[in-house]
Amino acid sequence: MRASTRNQLNAMQLTQIAHEYLEKRLIKGAIAVDATAGNGYDTLKMAELVGSDGRVIAVDIQAAAIRATEERLNAEGFTNYQLYEADHATLFQELHDQYQQSVSAVTFNLGYLPGGDKSVRTHPESTLEALDIAVSWLNPQGILLVTAYRGHPGGKDEADLIANWMHQKRAARFSIKCYEPEGKARIPPILWVLKRPESA
Repeated sequence: MRASTRNQLNAMQLTQIAHEYLEKRLIKGAIAVDATAGNGYDTLKMAELVGSDGRVIAVDIQAAAIRATEERLNAEGFTNYQLYEADHATLFQELHDQYQQSVSAVTFNLGYLPGGDKSVRTHPESTLEALDIAVSWLNPQGILLVTAYRGHPGGKDEADLIANWMHQKRAARFSIKCYEPEGKARIPPILWVLKRPESA
């Protein structure tokens, strides 16, 4: 599946595009999930958008990521969140029945923690399992955003498997969009956007 949008994009613009989608979908009181908290930028954006009556669930396998996310949220005065140090697939299995068709947005940023240990990264099997559960959590207007970084070892293979997963969802009548900067010196990241058939 090739990109639908390639013109003059860079990695920072992919983050901006993802946040613009969040702005359109998240309202006060909504539930949002950050499946890869990282340094907390998506979690913070979600917390801002859902407000004090909403809830953000964020998970990361690395303690350093959870600490960074908590510090970022606390610095801005947010308390509307729950943080979990765990593998996203394992946590999503535990929470599976709690959030069926009740989540407005789920984000994934695949790869490793920027500035962290590059040997600790997301893995396709766990990611695909978490994605399957995340889709079942989306409400009729819900959105799934997946950014894959492909320049590190294993990154392109993971991104290719995600592309196949997205292709299968498109065949099942989900709305799928893809944003990919043009690669020059290195392989660029890629952003997928999935919406349920009801909101296509």
